[in-house]
Amino acid sequence: MSRRLNAVTTDTILDRHLFALADGDDGEGLESPHETGGWVTAGRASVLVESPYDNLDAILRLEEWDGEPDPEPDDGRGPWDDVVTVSMECSGVNGNLGINQITMGWDDSGFALSRPGRFHVRLACRNGAAAQQAYSDARARFAESDWNGPECAQALENVGVKEEYLVQFWPAVTSPSGTGDAPAS
Repeated sequence: MSRRLNAVTTDTILDRHLFALADGDDGEGLESPHETGGWVTAGRASVLVESPYDNLDAILRLEEWDGEPDPEPDDGRGPWDDVVTVSMECSGVNGNLGINQITMGWDDSGFALSRPGRFHVRLACRNGAAAQQAYSDARARFAESDWNGPECAQALENVGVKEEYLVQFWPAVTSPSGTGDAPAS
């Protein structure tokens, strides 16, 4: 049974429906996921996520595991809408994984993996449609000319449901004991 080693929950801005996680502070020029028929695109050291919903922000939970976690992530808050697994390298040189919020710039995730290496990365998403409906309902209380005003901004900030992403990392190569890198042959 795998153990969770580290977990951080933060927020990210969904700028143009996108955000990326990267080991480093530069992008890899990944194609938008919708261009490849999915919602996630992986590069050598980054992952680009695209929401089909027009939400302002999302909850982002990052977890490191010593082995593959349960394939059906269960945090007691409801089912996940979709789950995808990819892989990426993390060198650990720059410390924390960065969040690329597209035109809003980079943010520090506050999350660092315990060691460098190649990792499987499972991404799960939920609540996108519910959050979009809640934002639409909040905006509907205002004339379109007031959408940039402080009252509408406060109403949007008070929306009680957020789109959520769970990102779980575990080593892509394990030793016979089930943890750590296997020795090189």
